[in-house]
Amino acid sequence: MKFSGTFFTVILGAAAMIPMTDVHADDACYNKAQSQSAMTECSVNDLKPVDDELNKLYKEMETRLKGDDDTKKALIDAQKKWVAFRDAECTLSTIRTAGGSINPMNFNICATDLTSKRIDDFKSYLNCSKEAGADQDDDCAIPAAN
Repeated sequence: MKFSGTFFTVILGAAAMIPMTDVHADDACYNKAQSQSAMTECSVNDLKPVDDELNKLYKEMETRLKGDDDTKKALIDAQKKWVAFRDAECTLSTIRTAGGSINPMNFNICATDLTSKRIDDFKSYLNCSKEAGADQDDDCAIPAAN
């Protein structure tokens, strides 16, 4: 059986869109988008509130670490390395579209997903003392809120 190049382009294009359905928050934006640049803008709009939430939680952790310079340094170091990891991971996971117009959207979708997971990590740090059996002094890197 012989298939035309158009057939494969359609199939590959459809396959590239499948992961989007699980990641982005505003389906209406993507449904209205009439171009790749518009879909990329949707992905930017998805990433921004997630990034804002991460920054808010990070600042809360920094505030709780006032006077604990060693832990604050460790937090800063971990976050810088996490950002580098996120960017490298998203570059790797989108390598097949590098140089294409879809790549920025794919990268943003990846960054949104990984940032959402980091938010979960931060929430765990911030709620550590509330978890059953956690000894604040031994098990929690971030002190409880006062």
